[in-house]
Amino acid sequence: MKLTPDQQASAVESLAERAVVAACALADAAGPGSWSAGAVEDAAAALEVLAGALAQLDPECAEILSVVPVAAAAILERAEQARTGDGPQDDGRGAVGTSTALRQALTTHGITRHRVHQLGAALVTVTLDPADAQALAVLLAQRSETPVQQARHADEGWGEGPAGTAAAALAEALAVHGAGAYARVLASGQVSAGLTPRAAQNVVAALGNRPSISARTGRRRGLGPGYKGLTG
Repeated sequence: MKLTPDQQASAVESLAERAVVAACALADAAGPGSWSAGAVEDAAAALEVLAGALAQLDPECAEILSVVPVAAAAILERAEQARTGDGPQDDGRGAVGTSTALRQALTTHGITRHRVHQLGAALVTVTLDPADAQALAVLLAQRSETPVQQARHADEGWGEGPAGTAAAALAEALAVHGAGAYARVLASGQVSAGLTPRAAQNVVAALGNRPSISARTGRRRGLGPGYKGLTG
């Protein structure tokens, strides 16, 4: 039986009310010392699921909520660090250093038109022009795509356009360096990527091991489904 729009709205309202009641009960029961690893993982997953549901409202909401998967991944990482005693000892000051190091690493590779921001302790964002996002994706790629991967991207309409293709390439390249990383196209046409501070550190390290793109030639400015990255 298919629900009518009114019935669907009523069902969503009821489920949303149950979700907030459950969240309030969890908040009342939880304390700093009462979280298990499984409970943290479940709560982080709930954040992601709810954010994904709200992201269906419209593209602007999806863009606002895109930070949630990265924040959830950062929470899980922090909980694991606390469990193993491997947590950061600098009260968050290292995150600022990570942002600075990322700016310097990008500039070293000739990617100068960028904005890097530290949003709290859980998220580092970098905003780039599509061509620079493509260049960064190529720098971070560990190996060239196989013909099978190229065919898959072509069949999927990978990126669906110049900026979209650059964002898709960057998201795939960032995923190797840390969980929860994302890249998407902003309304301005630029590409914005988000990653945890640890993933940002991994990116900085990876860029430090790559030859500078200033020594290469032929950066492709024409992006699209036939994305090839840098040519030497």
